[in-house]
Amino acid sequence: MYEHSKTHIVVDMLNDFISGSMACQNAENAMFHSINYINLHPNDNVIYVCDTHPHNHCSFSGYGGQWPPHCVVNTPGQEIHLSYYTRINDPNKRPHLMRIFRKGTSPLKEEYSGFNALRSDKTPLNKVLPKQVIVSGVATEYCIFETVKDLVEAEIEVQVLMEGLGYVNQKDHRAAIENMKSLGVKFI
Repeated sequence: MYEHSKTHIVVDMLNDFISGSMACQNAENAMFHSINYINLHPNDNVIYVCDTHPHNHCSFSGYGGQWPPHCVVNTPGQEIHLSYYTRINDPNKRPHLMRIFRKGTSPLKEEYSGFNALRSDKTPLNKVLPKQVIVSGVATEYCIFETVKDLVEAEIEVQVLMEGLGYVNQKDHRAAIENMKSLGVKFI
């Protein structure tokens, strides 16, 4: 399906991470850079990885985790930001059932990486990727880093959109960027 071109993976550009319970630093700015990049590269495919948690997810502070509840299934917070529907010029690049892959859906499993995220037809993300991808999204230190690490281990050439990243804190964001560079990831 995506074999002969680059695919832009948009990670967790969801309401809760942009303006909700876990709003990340630089997330809104990152979203606009991500959308601009998509509009400027019409030949790239675009897919979306989305945190989608049950209300009792193990990452939530009330269930032994370190995070406040976020991206709970069937809440506005787990929806892809509206701008991806309204500001992307090509309708074939906007979020759509066949372009959305969900992770973190089991209450008992923390899942930062989107590598094994599933589409609604149960196809995992790692089965539809070409050999070259571009990544943007949030948060650099967690879901971006873990997704990128898994992509590199699968021998996929990864570029990360530097201006298209949101993060929890700047120090860890910078450390994650250095770690990704040491894995051979290119920043654009």
